[in-house]
Amino acid sequence: MLKKFAFMSLFFTAFLMIFGLQSCSEKKAEPVKSMEQIQKEEGIPVKITEIKYQELSLDLKYLSTLEGYRQATVGSMVGDKVEKFTAKVGTSVKEGQIVVEFPKNNPALQFEQAKIGLENSKKMYDRMKALLEGGETSQQNFDNVETQYLVAKRNFESLKQLLFVEAPISGLIVEKFTEEGHKVKIGDKLFTVAQIDRMKAVFWVSDEELQYIKNGMPVSITKNDKVFNGRITEVALAQDMMKKAFKIVAEFPNSGRNLLVGMTVDLTMNYYKNPQAIVIPRSAIVYKDNKSFVYVANGNIAKLTEVKLGKSQGEMVEIYSGLNIGDKLIYQGVSLLNDGSKLLIEQ
Repeated sequence: MLKKFAFMSLFFTAFLMIFGLQSCSEKKAEPVKSMEQIQKEEGIPVKITEIKYQELSLDLKYLSTLEGYRQATVGSMVGDKVEKFTAKVGTSVKEGQIVVEFPKNNPALQFEQAKIGLENSKKMYDRMKALLEGGETSQQNFDNVETQYLVAKRNFESLKQLLFVEAPISGLIVEKFTEEGHKVKIGDKLFTVAQIDRMKAVFWVSDEELQYIKNGMPVSITKNDKVFNGRITEVALAQDMMKKAFKIVAEFPNSGRNLLVGMTVDLTMNYYKNPQAIVIPRSAIVYKDNKSFVYVANGNIAKLTEVKLGKSQGEMVEIYSGLNIGDKLIYQGVSLLNDGSKLLIEQ
């Protein structure tokens, strides 16, 4: 009896093992679906957005340093000590007004000798002129004396301009580079005079950007939370060979004198505005055979649609044609799609 019970127990254990192995074998035999099969059956996960009109406004921005509408920096033409500086920063000066004086006893210039020479030449000139008028000398003698006088006058005036430095234009002294008693070298800057009721900004653009910039075009500066509006007044017709760029000049009214010479400013120009633009992410665009396409959701099916691209700003691109208001643009999951792919649209 005991042997019979042991045999039955052994038989039952063997049966369970065979049944378990068979079950495992049947489970392992089930085929595993690939991702491609799953996506084909259930659809490729994508995200969509409905096409709507939006405003597209594009700006060009440049950095510049402000100058007076007319501005000149005067340098020293002698090496000597500054004897007088007749103006301060902010002083108004007239064209031709003496601003800086150097000593007249500079041995290298011989100013006093030139002055005496001019005085003597002037006396001789006046004498010969009277003789010519009285018929007591020839025209040739007078012409020779006149030539000597004019040469002496030019020499004296040249020396005078070196020692008595004048303002080249009317305006304000906006910067001084030296003071009385300081010694300067030839070529050292002395002062800058500028007309600042209007200000000027010079900047440089590439040939690609030049197509958008025209004379009279509005341009603005934002400085210290204030906006200053101006216009383009000069557009270069030739490229600067050193900078490999085109020079542009903008002018700004400055009656309140809030803009100062030397200020670094950001210039902004709006060169394109479309109040009813269709704009999409660049990532939604597919390029094939030198053409541009997007995928549109037609129900739960992807439809490949050719589009024409317009202006761009960062990652956003304007669409000229190919999309209509209300279309369901696929903007995520695009790389997995083909024309006619089944879609699993995620909310």
